[in-house]
Amino acid sequence: MTAFVRTAAAAGCLLATLVPGAAADRAVALEVPPDLAKDLSAMPRIANPVDDAERRINAAVQRLDGAARKAAAECLAQGGKHADYARHIDVTMRGPRFLSYTMTDSAFCGGAHPNTGTSAIVYDLVSGAPVDWTALLPPALTGKVALQTEMDGSRMVSLSSKRLFDLYLKAYRPRTGQAKADADDDECREAVSTPDGDEPPAMTVWLDAKAGGLAVQFDLAHVVQACADVEVIPLATLKAEGANAVLTDAIVAARAALPVP
Repeated sequence: MTAFVRTAAAAGCLLATLVPGAAADRAVALEVPPDLAKDLSAMPRIANPVDDAERRINAAVQRLDGAARKAAAECLAQGGKHADYARHIDVTMRGPRFLSYTMTDSAFCGGAHPNTGTSAIVYDLVSGAPVDWTALLPPALTGKVALQTEMDGSRMVSLSSKRLFDLYLKAYRPRTGQAKADADDDECREAVSTPDGDEPPAMTVWLDAKAGGLAVQFDLAHVVQACADVEVIPLATLKAEGANAVLTDAIVAARAALPVP
């Protein structure tokens, strides 16, 4: 280790010790462990964690790896030689303040067809805990908060909100004025507009620094699963809806720190 690296590491530790939460005001560096198995990605960890919050996050994502490994083993045992289980992970924001992951699982464990699903979790870099959406979004956007079981058996937060659903539909595959293209999307528009009767669906949400907003997605029946697009509620809308400035300011800072394309 060079003298510069030692000094920088010491400064980071001192900053986290003297100013609670100060370490959360930066973009965290991540390291990616080897795959858990073929096509089964491991969750990226915070490299050289400097405080208890970052260590809690690393421990939490390690537990998520354990859930994925167990789900894959059960799938392969159930489906035999033709079975397959894969997981792809994206880090959609890495600070300041929030660390956001999406996990896309695909599995064929026997049966009529394979299954796919996207789950997400956003951690607060100050506390090391998953974010409390009710503290960051207004009640109209959080609606009913619940835990839903994901493909790997883990439990993740979902939001069932009519207002959030309306914003999703407003962004979903806008009409282009081109008859054929619009007609091709009509089946999907119908599928997403009434996913479960008159109640808003249980929606998965996460932060997306590159897109600059709150990403929203929800599950659909297998026959129309290809219609389950991700839509992003932009910053201007989040601010107008009354989102906490802690959330919107963090997205602004994270977006500004991205490399220029």
